Amino acid sequence: MKKISTLCVLLCMVLGLSAQTVVLSEDFSLITDSTSSSIANSINSYTQTTGWTADWVYPCTGKIKVGKSSAAGFIQTPALDLSAHNGNFTLSFDAEAWYHDQTKIKISVNNDVYTIEGLENDGSYGSYTHFEVPFTGGTAATTIKFEGFNQSGSRFFIDNIVVTSQEAGPDVTAPQVSSVLANANTLDVTFSEVLDATTAQNVANYNINNNITVSSATLAGRVVTLAVTPNFTEGTEYTLIVNNIADTTGNIMTPDTLTFHYGVAAEFQCANIAELRSKLDFSDYTVNNANSVEYQLTGEVIVTATATYNNQKVIQDATGAILIFDPDGKIGTLEVGDKISNLFGTLTNYYGFLEFKPSQSFTGAPIDIFQDVTPLNITLNELNDNTFMAQHQAELIQLNNVTFNSTGNFTKLNIYNISQNGVTADAVYPYFQDANYLGTEIPTVTVPSLSGVNFATTKVGNATYAFRYYIVPRFLSDFNYTSINNYNKNVSVWPNPTTNNVTFQIESEVRNAVIYDINGKRVAAENANNNTISMAGLNAGMYFVRLYNAQNEMIGAAKIVKF
Repeated sequence: MKKISTLCVLLCMVLGLSAQTVVLSEDFSLITDSTSSSIANSINSYTQTTGWTADWVYPCTGKIKVGKSSAAGFIQTPALDLSAHNGNFTLSFDAEAWYHDQTKIKISVNNDVYTIEGLENDGSYGSYTHFEVPFTGGTAATTIKFEGFNQSGSRFFIDNIVVTSQEAGPDVTAPQVSSVLANANTLDVTFSEVLDATTAQNVANYNINNNITVSSATLAGRVVTLAVTPNFTEGTEYTLIVNNIADTTGNIMTPDTLTFHYGVAAEFQCANIAELRSKLDFSDYTVNNANSVEYQLTGEVIVTATATYNNQKVIQDATGAILIFDPDGKIGTLEVGDKISNLFGTLTNYYGFLEFKPSQSFTGAPIDIFQDVTPLNITLNELNDNTFMAQHQAELIQLNNVTFNSTGNFTKLNIYNISQNGVTADAVYPYFQDANYLGTEIPTVTVPSLSGVNFATTKVGNATYAFRYYIVPRFLSDFNYTSINNYNKNVSVWPNPTTNNVTFQIESEVRNAVIYDINGKRVAAENANNNTISMAGLNAGMYFVRLYNAQNEMIGAAKIVKF
């Protein structure tokens, strides 16, 4: 699948483009009402051209809703003749995601699948993002298919679909970041061809968002230097739109869009989590307030919790902790105990709980693995004290000698009452929706120690409660804390040291294992047979092994010496 970042297509506008032909234009103006019934079988009754196909689509007064909660859905254009101009064409449309659903969709052009990111999913239902994407490879019978990114949780609205066949020309390359950082008043843009002086210096051909206007432009071969008014703001993201630029032979380039950050100034660089948390006031638990400034967390942090829902993770260092809310999946797969650094993102006060939303991708390997974070030992009285717990938001905490006052099995997003030394409170909240203890029996005896993430909210499911702090267990072992570094105490390994095979004695069946060297580098992945794996192909040394069950859940870990 090919990926087209929102940063490359957001807010693009076509101004005075020559050699272009509108091949398809659909604004769904024939849809005059909204219903809960799919119109997939009669979609052509609602479009200005025939030949559309669809599945799980719904009318929404002037636009189309695609998908339902349990099915992705799609809508596909008729076959279009896009063979003119060497198959170059532009697709534009407006889209918005359903509340808290995926913020990206898939677009299939013939046999190529692309990912479009950046749909709003804040539930405002009117915050449409305009996308304008150039394509090549158009044929005499091109179809364009819009569909949800996943099978479930990928509903979206779409409107104003326009397909334009157009002539292509030299393309623009990314602006030099050093130039942007060097001077807040200018931006250097480098083109792939030497430009015609007349069109390159035409100020009307450039547009920058966030109230930045281009006051003049100077040309030096392939480089255009733009003078901007007012100045760029530190830590802000900008989108540059370039239109109707010609090279010295008169070829008109395809409209192009560039997105860049004006650095991250020293005041927005944070050496640790405490410094990051100081950048946004989260004391007001009645608002959902997002800060658009990009921050850089330069220090090393350890992952203490992960969840697949919205790609959530919790990170912690010696100064504090914070929850990462990552619906766009900018941070790759990480495990509890991974140490990472250099994260970029924005902050949100989500009704009194501070969240960090990644703004740039992080796909690097961890600095180290199997790093332990010891929970802060507190009492239930302290967990009931919002002022005290606010100092430890998102940190790992531990309560000793806890009794559950409920029976049955654990259910996600349900609050559970516990007691400790005569104090009782509704204080346990299974917020991580794929935790492996969900569906298991609530303990009927006193739990010697209960660990989890310190979480605060006013909303549980569809219900609203008074603001308070909860303990959120991450996995079954949190009901009797065992540190990551001591995880191997749950696993017996024989023989250890070994020259070849090792067998693990553990309560769950081992389906596969991932092996890391002493530096934390992944060196092998082995399928298990009767809880046995082979290490014959590895060099002599010390290794860490993570064990997984059939559901790909981590169930244990061990240190193994290979002769």
